[in-house]
Amino acid sequence: LTGNADGVRAFCQGLRDWKELFEETDFKFTDGLEHKKRFKALTVRKVDELVAYGLEGAYAPSLSRNAAVNLEADEYHKMMADPDAVIIDVRNVYESAIGHFQPPKQGAELVI
Repeated sequence: LTGNADGVRAFCQGLRDWKELFEETDFKFTDGLEHKKRFKALTVRKVDELVAYGLEGAYAPSLSRNAAVNLEADEYHKMMADPDAVIIDVRNVYESAIGHFQPPKQGAELVI
C-alpha cells in the first residue's frame, strides 16, 4: 500500500475500526521511500488464498489459524545464522527485487 504517511495510517486505522480481525494485524510502515521503490497501484479483492500456493483442500494452509512466529529483527538475524533453518521468501518478483536479507555462509538456506 503506497500513499502519504497520514493517508496510509488512516487507512489501516479504518480497517481496525471496521473489523476486529485487523486489531491483531501488524502493519509495517516505511516513511520516505524513494518514488521508484513504491508500488504503482493498489488492488483490493477477495481471494481464496493470500499467497497462491496452488494447493487445494486439506493441503492448503488455513486462513483461520496461523502457526507462524513473528520474529523481531535481532531474532530473525540469529535464525539466519542457524544452518538448520530454512527461509522461504514468498514475496512476488517486485517485492524481492527491492531486496532481501542474505543469510551468512554456513547459515540458513534461503529459498526464493
